Amino acid sequence: MIRHLAVTAVSALWLLASPAQALQATSEILVVEAATFETEIASARANMMGDPNAALAHINRAEAILAARPDPGDVDSELATVLWLKSEALTRLGRPVEARPIAQQALAELGADPAPTKLFADILVSLGRIYKVVSEYGLALENFQSAYEVYLEIGDTRSESIVLQSIGSIYNDAHQYRRAESYYLDAMNRHPGDPALDLAANNNLGNAYRELGEYYEALDRFQRAYAIAAEMDSDTLQARILNNIASLQIVFGELDAAATTIDNAFAIIGDVDGSEWTRFLWGTRAQISLGRGDLPSARNEIDRTFDGVSIAGTTHSFTEFHAAAADIFQTLNDADAALPHLRAFKRLDDEARDVAASANTSLLAAQFDFAQQNLRIEQLRLEGSQQDLRLANAHARQRLIAVSALLVLSIAILMLIFMRQRASRERQLVLETALYQDVETALPSRPAAERAIAELAASTGGPVTLIALGIERFKHLKIALGFTRSAQLKIAMAERIRANLGAEMVAALGPDMLGIIIAVPDASAVLPAADRIRVCFNSPITLDGVDIDVAVTAGLYAGTVGEECVMKAVIAIDQARAMSSAAAVFDAEQFGDPDQNLTLMSRMIRATRNGDMAMQYQPKLHLASGTYLAAEALCRWTDPEQGVIFPDHFIPLAEETGHIREFTLWSIEQVVRDQQALWKAGHEISLAVNISGSLISDPDFAELALHIATQGPERISFEVTETAAMQNPERALANLEKWAAAGIRLAIDDYGSGLSSLAYLKTLPSHELKLDRAFVTHMASSQRDRMLVKSTSDLAHGLGLEMTAEGVETLESLALLKLMGCDWAQGWALAKAMPLNSLIEFLETHAQTAIPDTATGAEQNTSQQPR
Repeated sequence: MIRHLAVTAVSALWLLASPAQALQATSEILVVEAATFETEIASARANMMGDPNAALAHINRAEAILAARPDPGDVDSELATVLWLKSEALTRLGRPVEARPIAQQALAELGADPAPTKLFADILVSLGRIYKVVSEYGLALENFQSAYEVYLEIGDTRSESIVLQSIGSIYNDAHQYRRAESYYLDAMNRHPGDPALDLAANNNLGNAYRELGEYYEALDRFQRAYAIAAEMDSDTLQARILNNIASLQIVFGELDAAATTIDNAFAIIGDVDGSEWTRFLWGTRAQISLGRGDLPSARNEIDRTFDGVSIAGTTHSFTEFHAAAADIFQTLNDADAALPHLRAFKRLDDEARDVAASANTSLLAAQFDFAQQNLRIEQLRLEGSQQDLRLANAHARQRLIAVSALLVLSIAILMLIFMRQRASRERQLVLETALYQDVETALPSRPAAERAIAELAASTGGPVTLIALGIERFKHLKIALGFTRSAQLKIAMAERIRANLGAEMVAALGPDMLGIIIAVPDASAVLPAADRIRVCFNSPITLDGVDIDVAVTAGLYAGTVGEECVMKAVIAIDQARAMSSAAAVFDAEQFGDPDQNLTLMSRMIRATRNGDMAMQYQPKLHLASGTYLAAEALCRWTDPEQGVIFPDHFIPLAEETGHIREFTLWSIEQVVRDQQALWKAGHEISLAVNISGSLISDPDFAELALHIATQGPERISFEVTETAAMQNPERALANLEKWAAAGIRLAIDDYGSGLSSLAYLKTLPSHELKLDRAFVTHMASSQRDRMLVKSTSDLAHGLGLEMTAEGVETLESLALLKLMGCDWAQGWALAKAMPLNSLIEFLETHAQTAIPDTATGAEQNTSQQPR
């Protein structure tokens, strides 16, 4: 309306005054309008984090002002700004589907080949956030990377920090919290001192540490974030972070402190019915009341949490409150009220696992881990230097042409050109130094190493070996020594390597990595040299009177292309660490084809749904009664494309990519269904399923597995490895004790195959010890093996456990096991793994099994061995 009145006033001036006067009046109004447009845009930016609804209102007013201009002129960038801000606000309001086309339109307004401007990069970041929200992680990473390159080019460190936090959030979604931590810390260091960025980074770090179980570190980060939010005077942010702090206090058992924290949050933000964060505060308060045993208060508070909310459509933010609601209603014996929350918890947990799997898949496909990202960032900087170098050379050539054409000019002009040429050469020298020399150590840089490999390979006519040295614990050393002395440490290491090894070059490949070039075409032949390098660091390096112990792991690769040599030698370091070896040559077969591995994981999940993946069962004989009272579930996958795929091929890959959780839950569900079928057929035997070591310490998995396992006619057994429990003893023991308390039978699998610990063995709440087949296979011919089996059986019984012998392949071994007091036997001498229908037939046929009492008897009855 105001815009319409302004135009009408100008029209009246045309009638009452001269054209010049009218033009002057029009210009004055447009100046006011421009100021108003800029004011609305500024207000939108100011409100974006704290109040996106208010930001959206300012954006709509700015858009209306822009549309009402009588002569829009060149407003592409202004329109793009408006559209970008609108997409940002909609995304923050949880409306990414609406935001996506608007952000894409904003990008289109900049043209087909946009200049590397901040606005262009900001729009890419918005698109990346939208793609992340809708779980299109590959596109999100692509946009974040492109935006980062632009920010790097224009020198916008604040925006670089924002993008690094966004990439960190993808690792967080993928449950790769350590890598997320690295990105958040890098983001803080990239642009220190910015309150909004420091607040976001500290809050993100707090969430990551909480997921890692490092609760005190999480609390420290949340408290830092709260202090910044208080300085910013943002009520909403203060309340959100106080809620995070209260959740940690509940974990610590400090319920009174948690209640006080929530009271403070309510005092800051108020109690606005229907407000999302008010709901979360009520949910946390319900958890406190539940912990205190105040069930009436807990029920009232959880009802307020979900008042007006569709339980079937809640977001992941409500997951823990669904769990609390289910506990509250079950304790109150209100199963009808608890059931919808259990279903919602299962739905959200499934969605979270799908998100994590999707994020892991995208990260694996992109090969975008933190170490590689550091190399890429450095490469981007160096590529910028190369571009500057090419431009400098081109300019130098142009100036030389000019010199030739202007020789007839005065000596003064010639002197001027000479001075410019000298400046250009000096600039070229600086650029070459920046490109091929590591800034911190003055050692040759990674591009210098890549160039040297290519030149040496060209001159020798064959491959060249690169030894990549990963410096162990370098992150901790850098924290202890500081930047300057950690650089001095790498320089000292390079000098020691040169003194002990005839190398063509010692280069700095990365922050925690050195590279050594050796003119030998066979990497395997260089392994002794790698071992000499390791030995040369047996004695400490002394810096400023301080002795520093250094350890390295070597990865080797021979090739002719510098970049390929670096990449594969770095991968070989990880392969060496995985084998607990000091050095390894790059193993292409072990590394595999990432694309094929991704496809294999997709097919694995499909196989669990279409019947290509099935469970088979190997019966377990109870030696005292001579009857089959249990069986172990073993997965069998027959793929239409590849045929039989063995578990030792796809299980490790499933663990690496995050698919193992979904696969294990499917396995438990399948075993529970098969147990129901067995009992219905009259065979009341117990079934056991293997639980991946990577899941033992996962509390969310523990809850889901327990919920599924309790659906059968009898509690199934979980087989876990002792070494898996050793990786995170506190969380593992808590989950195992929860399972045992619910009646699930726990068996320690593959006992004796790893570093068995009596300390952990006596602590684990187990019922059964499964002795590894390596001790059973040759016991009939090895007295030492018989002694080990007998002593392990006595140990198990002394701890109140039953013992199962795996790998029983002869009836002679079976007889010896019974003689030694073993409780259960399992192996090919009894039966191989078989489908469910075959197991039912087997149990009906073998109701009772005669076991020879002596080894002699066993030899006389070998013809009775089951097939």
